[in-house]
Amino acid sequence: MKYYGTKNNKDYGFYEQNFENAIEITDEYWMELLKQQSNGKIIIPFNGNVIAVNETEYSNENGTWKKLSEKEVNIKQLNIQSALRKKEIQNELEDLDKKRIRALAEPALKDEDTTWLEYYNTQIISLRNELSELDT
Repeated sequence: MKYYGTKNNKDYGFYEQNFENAIEITDEYWMELLKQQSNGKIIIPFNGNVIAVNETEYSNENGTWKKLSEKEVNIKQLNIQSALRKKEIQNELEDLDKKRIRALAEPALKDEDTTWLEYYNTQIISLRNELSELDT
């Protein structure tokens, strides 16, 4: 037998010995939970049980896990995707800033009508516009 819970009201985990408010589980179920965790799920206490879930399907509010509605799941997933895209844009902007510095130091034409600096500035403006749309 294993026991799941927290001894300090903060850090949850599996234990060999029973303690106050611990949830008892079989060794077989414990191994199944660990397998699911290694496949990207999180382990949470829910309604007196221990379950492995996708992080986007549940929310922890004031120390209590709540199953999200389909609408809430979609919103949470969109927020995650938005945060990832923001990070991508920030990385792209940093790369373009380095290229702009180089374009200032070594002026050259990208094509007949456009300098490299103008080209990079155009890309930066586009990314900043996308970033501002994500912030709204």
